Amino acid sequence: MALPDVHHNFRQFFDGLQMHGSSGRRYERMSLHSWMGEGTVQRLAPRQDLGVAAVDFRLNDDYTVALHTRVPMVELSCCVQGYRRVEVSGREFEMKPGSWSLQFANPAEARMPFSKNQPFQMMSIAIPVTAFHHFMENGEDTRAMDFHQIIGTLPYRVFQEAYDPASAYLLQQMMEASARPDSLSLEMECRILELLSHAFRSMLLGKEKRPSGLSRTDLSKLERAREIILDRMSHPPSLSELSLLIGLNEFKLKTGFKDRYGSTVFGYLREARLETAYHLLQEPDAIVIDVSLSVGYSNPSYFAEAFRGKYGMNPGTLIRKS
Repeated sequence: MALPDVHHNFRQFFDGLQMHGSSGRRYERMSLHSWMGEGTVQRLAPRQDLGVAAVDFRLNDDYTVALHTRVPMVELSCCVQGYRRVEVSGREFEMKPGSWSLQFANPAEARMPFSKNQPFQMMSIAIPVTAFHHFMENGEDTRAMDFHQIIGTLPYRVFQEAYDPASAYLLQQMMEASARPDSLSLEMECRILELLSHAFRSMLLGKEKRPSGLSRTDLSKLERAREIILDRMSHPPSLSELSLLIGLNEFKLKTGFKDRYGSTVFGYLREARLETAYHLLQEPDAIVIDVSLSVGYSNPSYFAEAFRGKYGMNPGTLIRKS
């Protein structure tokens, strides 16, 4: 008999929704029974240490899925629509739309209640502890984070926050790709690992050290500054305007942002623009000048030069490849 793994934990969720699929397939699309509601669940297993579930459904009645996880795991859940609740050891944890949570779970019993007639859309990525530790290793052969130090003897520990626009766009791409059975494992793995990297840095590694001279309030303001420049990528505020918007003087904004995110404000914006452009150029019917304008480059030549400097190709080349 095969040992339980993160895929086993996911299969319990599917079984709880009366969806009994095949455990041996890499991709599986399952539909809710009509008496339960309407909608689908996509299960993806790009590899043994990576499990993905994309759910999009509405239930006819209140319903609770009971789970008993048998192996420790780390799970990233991204709530797109509806509210996601989990009850573990008498405590209830709730996720709101537009948020993501990084969950560390030991073997335990849990319940997931769903409300009737409420649309629910979410994507979850599960990895075993060994994979998490591998991802946390650095070039000095040390570990930035350790699962057992994070969770200790607790059955469940969660970190939660709103996801940023760049991660929201990546999540949208993953949801669309997960609905296509012809999506390559390579493409899915790249997006999954990129999303995990964003989440780890935002919810774990970014909170590991507080830059000297900055209070928690200052850090919250710097995070707000980051959200503003990503949200207003096509028409960002100046440094002085951004300083007023977040209520932090320009010196603290400039030095604190670089300490916190490893780049100047506009260096960070430049990278975010080019990364967003890279993804937009792979969309059907993408037009270089439209993408250039949408990410804030009014001069297509300057955009092409910046894009070429980062990716080693012209924007139009990426369109032809797509």
